[in-house]
Order: sequence, then structure tokens, then C-alpha cells
Amino acid sequence: MIIPELSAASPNTLLNAQRLAALPITSEHALPPVDWQTLGVANNRIPAVLPLRGWQANSPFPEADVAVITWTSAEWAAMNQVLTNYRESLTPTQAKGHDWRQGWEEYQRNYCQIHQYMVDVSKTYQGGAPSLYDQAWGSVRMVTIGELKVLLVKSGMHLAQDGTELPLTQLVDQLCREAQPRLVLSIGTAGGVRQEDALGSALITNQAYFHCLKHFANADFNGTTVQSSWQPGEHYLPLAQEGVIQVSGPEILPVSPQYPADAHISPDAPNSRIKVVTDQPIITTDTFLFGTTTNGLQQYGCIVEMDDAVVGMACKKHQVAYGFVRNVSDPVINGQLPDSLQDSWAGYIYQEHGLYTSYNGALATWALLAAEADRKEAHHD
Repeated sequence: MIIPELSAASPNTLLNAQRLAALPITSEHALPPVDWQTLGVANNRIPAVLPLRGWQANSPFPEADVAVITWTSAEWAAMNQVLTNYRESLTPTQAKGHDWRQGWEEYQRNYCQIHQYMVDVSKTYQGGAPSLYDQAWGSVRMVTIGELKVLLVKSGMHLAQDGTELPLTQLVDQLCREAQPRLVLSIGTAGGVRQEDALGSALITNQAYFHCLKHFANADFNGTTVQSSWQPGEHYLPLAQEGVIQVSGPEILPVSPQYPADAHISPDAPNSRIKVVTDQPIITTDTFLFGTTTNGLQQYGCIVEMDDAVVGMACKKHQVAYGFVRNVSDPVINGQLPDSLQDSWAGYIYQEHGLYTSYNGALATWALLAAEADRKEAHHD
């Protein structure tokens, strides 16, 4: 689904956001620091922060073996929690703050080239061009896992919010040219389209399919699939699975006294799993979209989101390998419900659980990076 916080604000999307604001906030459980020792992770596979000394906002991306891009504030907080080995617990309220962002640096190099265009987009698309807030492409941080250098990127650019010139491709172009990674991973939340994927599951693949229905419906790339030769290393995935937060869906209670007081529905037992699904693509769209029991999105891929195919398309030009890790932040919705209720329900589940599902996706990403560290060190040997 499209995250309300970052939606290209069509009237329907704005209405959805207003509905969400009226719903109660029930989750304040903190994200824990990763207990690497309990998971059985060797010291040389625990992420360690590498300070960006002498950084200036117009500095080029530093060179890295792997770059990891994420997109929303909840995804960013969860990525920081796992991949920088943040040692404090983090509540949803704290995740919306800035204390944990210490050490992250803004990346503004060549942003002046698109500044006026982004201003124009902000006037045309209500809620568009969110990168204008910081006048930057996004934020960066470096970590190491063993000998592997990893560049973490929180992108401020988005397929559905930045107009038809698609400046996200320029960000990925600069990333590939400057950092010279051999692998780029895009990670974050997404809407489930397969009924077997429970809330909090994380799906790993190396391909993405353009399923654009709005501004890019007539683009040459729409309806095409990008696929990388990269294959995920699975050695550390069982360790990551042990650390996964089992995310349970909300209990359905009577909505008014007109319903029997005991008329409630409990969700199935949580079954959040990390899965490698390289036989199926991510579905990348440019509008408000999520999987239902009736809309057939599963025929196009394994999960639906809004940026990955663009990342793959841009990486392909530079012959850089790429992969995707997307967590199920809202599962398949009952297609028999009224449309407005489907929209609100999908958004509500994301609002309540997106931070926790993103933690699972970040753990899966750590496992992939640890495997890449093995590959690099074996190559040196």
C-alpha cells in the first residue's frame, strides 16, 4: 500500500489520512536492540558504525561494497535500529523523533539541479516533492560488517510524488557512480498480495515489475520487469528469523452497542516469516494500491510497493546488481468490504505495525549483508 505519511495527496488519499488520524493509537511496545549474542552471531558479523569524517552536504557518496536504500520514517528508524546496532529501545513515539538520527548526514550533491523542478512539482502535486523539506536527496550513514562497507541511504525521492521526470533515477545514478557499490538493496514496507504471507513477513527477491496506473501508465517501462543476476545468500537467514518480532493483527471488537458485546474476532496466531522468493517480482506501482482477496494483484508479483523497479532500472544502466527486501506491513484485505473501509483498514494496520514489520525486514537485510561479507572475505582468501 501507499504510506499515508508519504502519499501523493489525491483527494482520496487525503481523506484516508484524515480517517487514520481519527483512529486510536494502541501500539507503544518498544523495538528492542538486537540481541546478537542470543542469536549466535559472531562479533565480526555485528554491524559497526563507520563515521563520515569531514562530511559536507555536497560531498559525494562515499565508496561502499553495498548500498541499502529505505524510504519512510518508520522504515528508517527500524533500519537504524538493526543496521547501526542501536543499543537503546525505541518506542513508536521515539521513532518519530530525531534523537536516534544522530550520526546521519544530509546528501545534497547536485540537488540544486532539480530544485526549481521540485518547487514546481510541489505546486502541482498536493503533498508532492517531500525532499524540499530538507533541500536534499536524503540522508546517509556508513557501517561495516566484517570487511564489508555498507552505505545506508534514507531516500527523500519517490516514484509517485516527484512528478513525471522521475528524479529518483538521478539519485540512483549518482549513488552508482560515486559509491561504486557492487550491490544495491532497496528495503521497506509493502502491501501483501499473497494470502500465505502473514503480517510482519519479509520477502526477498531480485526482480521487480512496473504496474503503474496513474502518471506513468503510458511510460515505455510500464509493464516490464527488471531482474538482477544477484542471488541472496541464505546462510544467516535462520539466525535473523530467530530475532523476528511476531506481529499479530488487530483484534476486531464490536463497533457499537448495536452489536453483541461478545461479538469479537481474534486474528490467527502470528506467523511472521523471512522468505526468499526470487521466482517472483516485487510489484512497483505509482498510486494508492494494496492486495485484496478480489483484485488479483498476486498475478503480477509477490508484494506491492512504490519504488523498487525504478531502483532496478537505474542500477541496470550501471551494471550494478540489485535486490529487494520488502516486509508485509499490511496483509491481504477482504475485497468484499466497502472500498473506503478497505483503504482505512490497510492504512490503520500500517500505522500500528509498520515500525515492527520494518524491524523484521531490517533483520533480513542484515542476514543478506552478513552473507555478502562472507563472499567478500572468501574472495580475498
